[in-house]
Amino acid sequence: MYTVIYLYRVKKEHVQGFLDINTRAGEIYMSYGCLEETIYQAENLHGDNNFKGLIDVIQKEENEDIFLGQSVFRNKSHYDEVMEQVKANPEVSQLFDELSDTIDLSNVITARFSTDN
Repeated sequence: MYTVIYLYRVKKEHVQGFLDINTRAGEIYMSYGCLEETIYQAENLHGDNNFKGLIDVIQKEENEDIFLGQSVFRNKSHYDEVMEQVKANPEVSQLFDELSDTIDLSNVITARFSTDN
C-alpha cells in the first residue's frame, strides 16, 4: 500500500469551507482510482503512555483546528497514475486556488509512506 498524509492547520472560521473543498477534491481522487480519501479532525493532540503528542512537534494557534488527510493507493505506480489524471482535471486547479484562499499552504505538512520494502 502507498499512503500520502497531510497535516492541515485550519482557522476555526474556515473549517466548513476547508471540509467542503476536501470533499470535492476527494471525490475527484476517488473517481480516478484512489482507494481511500479521508479527512480526520484532531480529537486529542496530547501524547499518551509517555509519548510526545502531536502538539509537541507542530505549532497550533488557539483559533485553529488540526486535520489529517489520508490518501491511499495500491502502490507508488498507482499513485503516479492517479495523480497524473488528477492534475489534468481543471477543477483541481480551481480547488487548489480555493484551498490557498482558505488556509496557509506554507503550514501544510505532507509525507508519503509505503508498505513495500
